[in-house]
Amino acid sequence: MHPLNVNQRVCGRRRNLTEFRTFQVATLVLVGTICAATIVSPAQNPPLASTSAVTELVSSLAEPFKHLKAKSVVVLDFRGADGKEGPVGKWLADQISVAIEKQFAKLQTIPRSQLGIENSSIVSTDPDALFLMDVKQARAVGADVYVTGNLAKISESQIGLSVTIVGLKELEKTHETRTAIIPISKDIANLSTEPIPGLDLERGIPRAGKGGISMPICTHCPQPQFPRNQTKSGVVKLEIVVTTDGRAGTVTVVTAPTPEMAASAVRAVQTWRFKPSLGFDGNPIETIVPIECDFQVP
Repeated sequence: MHPLNVNQRVCGRRRNLTEFRTFQVATLVLVGTICAATIVSPAQNPPLASTSAVTELVSSLAEPFKHLKAKSVVVLDFRGADGKEGPVGKWLADQISVAIEKQFAKLQTIPRSQLGIENSSIVSTDPDALFLMDVKQARAVGADVYVTGNLAKISESQIGLSVTIVGLKELEKTHETRTAIIPISKDIANLSTEPIPGLDLERGIPRAGKGGISMPICTHCPQPQFPRNQTKSGVVKLEIVVTTDGRAGTVTVVTAPTPEMAASAVRAVQTWRFKPSLGFDGNPIETIVPIECDFQVP
């Protein structure tokens, strides 16, 4: 059984994104919607030039391409922290597409000019809808693998970028992600007068799956027990902080049908273990993750 991918609404349909498991008692659906301080390690190396950073990022795609047995790949437009496409995301996608073609000569890199423009006016930020559009675009040009991503401005001189590699034959599996810090070059700065969206932070902690922050992967997720003396189904919504060591830190109950269901969900989630989200420098970071526990009457 595959590990639960917390979110991921960055990478697939609702089932594929979250890779949720249906239990006899409860269905756990981990939903999400793919910096300064703790998001970038203080001990990081000096920043690379934009082109060098892109080249290094593309080099790290060799393993996922090999795992997926990729034959043809297309790079889709990257989205900002607000979930929308923009000139910086398009420019970075262009650079990464060119770098893939140079570094992986045996791999067919489908020109981005072949991508349709029908999505340019779509403003939906629903992760499931965006995923379906990405899959449709990739299939339309004959790709068997596509690269997508999201970005956020993390300082006056840097962009954080997270890319996801998706195999169209393995949509239900957890998708590989890679992160990078991209210096804001003059080329990037001159692309638009509009500001690059920054990260959505709460209490100094970013939300997973947004603005270039990857989603944690739940590796040990025991089901909550259906409370005794309960006769109706219901959904408990939680928000948890996944710590750098892969544990559930602060657990907040957002909504719950009954106190008993809330208590059962919290007890279960507190035992979960994760592969934590990664910051742009590749080091683990704390992230906020929404979770739904769907209790069904046995």
